[in-house]
Amino acid sequence: MSDKRGEIRAKCIEILKGHGYTVDTSNEGAGNIRIYREHNAEKIALADVDIVGIKKGIIQVIVEIEENDTPKAILGAVAVVDMANACLAKTSGADRKMVPLDGAVLFVVTPASKEAAKERALMMLLRDSYNFMEGNLRDFIVTDEDAFENELADLELYGA
Repeated sequence: MSDKRGEIRAKCIEILKGHGYTVDTSNEGAGNIRIYREHNAEKIALADVDIVGIKKGIIQVIVEIEENDTPKAILGAVAVVDMANACLAKTSGADRKMVPLDGAVLFVVTPASKEAAKERALMMLLRDSYNFMEGNLRDFIVTDEDAFENELADLELYGA
């Protein structure tokens, strides 16, 4: 993990905890947070995600830190999370368990820069044309490390 990626990850965790989320994250020595597509009694591993924010035992927020903020990379992350309908995560207690994904919001957090701001503006335009697959992902927000807390607060305020 690059130093910058680690800094962004730590900042996102602190912000989520400050907003009352229980946080589970990859790379804390407890294994990875893996998302799955369950179909016909099979669990197909799709990807690992960086952070999940949990309230009332429900995964409400998924955070992916993406240093490569091209439309292909970001929409690829969105599509994979949108396909998932379960997540192996630690909601409370000591063990990870399979938790259904339904209605979570994905935050794709990128490093702050002038060039990245232009890409994020483009991604927000593309967001309007993205067709969510099965309703497992309620929405996605592309933001940078500096605006993450404001975006999270807006989400909570407006219940988007």
